[in-house]
Amino acid sequence: MIGKIPVGATIVRAYGFAFGNIVSNLGAIWIPAVLLWVAMYFFYRPHSSMAVQAAFGDPQAMARALPYFFAAFLVMFVLLTCQMAALTKEALGLRTGNAFMQFPFGAPMWRLLANYVLFALAMIAIYFAVFVALLVGALMLGLVASQISGTAEKLILALVSAIGVIVVLCGTAYAAVRLSFLLAPVAVAEQRVTIMRGWQLTRGNFWRIFAILLSVLIPLIMLDLIYVYAIYGGDFLPPMGAGPDALAQWQQHQRQIAAAAMERTQQYWYIIYPLGLLIGTVLYGLFAAISAFGYRALVPLHHVEKSA
Repeated sequence: MIGKIPVGATIVRAYGFAFGNIVSNLGAIWIPAVLLWVAMYFFYRPHSSMAVQAAFGDPQAMARALPYFFAAFLVMFVLLTCQMAALTKEALGLRTGNAFMQFPFGAPMWRLLANYVLFALAMIAIYFAVFVALLVGALMLGLVASQISGTAEKLILALVSAIGVIVVLCGTAYAAVRLSFLLAPVAVAEQRVTIMRGWQLTRGNFWRIFAILLSVLIPLIMLDLIYVYAIYGGDFLPPMGAGPDALAQWQQHQRQIAAAAMERTQQYWYIIYPLGLLIGTVLYGLFAAISAFGYRALVPLHHVEKSA
């Protein structure tokens, strides 16, 4: 019998965990979070102007910034994975001892990191297969289009092409959701490095998982848009039909705004960093909780061994 993830109950429990358990959640992640913020503090000032220039299409700045961005990505990847592993353990009820006295760099974190890498490799393989399929499909449709002349036939061919692209993209999203949703609980609760366990468990639950993800992503996107609007104002998108001069002027204006925002971040770090830690705790807690509670609906506690 295929287990079902309860949508409403999972969403309610996840928000309850993210906000109601915030003190213990802070305790679970404070070590990697502090390390992350310290790294950002020392990285931010010397490379902020370079980052702004690279973001707005300066090739030389982009080339200079690339090694720093890559190093920053690796550090953030490890430290954020550490936080997700700790919060997943908290949500699953597997933490023992005081929340603030946990060692976050243990085996669960490394197993989760390995699962993330496996997922990334799987998605790269899927994207490559999709690219090849679309390329071959486009070539075949081009050959077919060259052999027909009627308007109705061409419209039908265009419709078939559009449907094919939509099906391929939806299939990619389907695979990404099912492969990724239970990566953390499998790594933490079952002590396994695999992406197929999550695929097996989520059978028949795609639309339930999709609805649960929307409950987190929609508020997050809305808050992100509000933040971008507050920083960049109403002209954060390039003006429609702008010529080269107007576009260059817009880019210069955006650079100035971004540089000023980065300077304020550095100047008021004692306010922004703690606030960021609080927001990050809630946000990561939500994602860890929906995955953990979804997993618990499919695999009861007595079916798995506690993580060390």
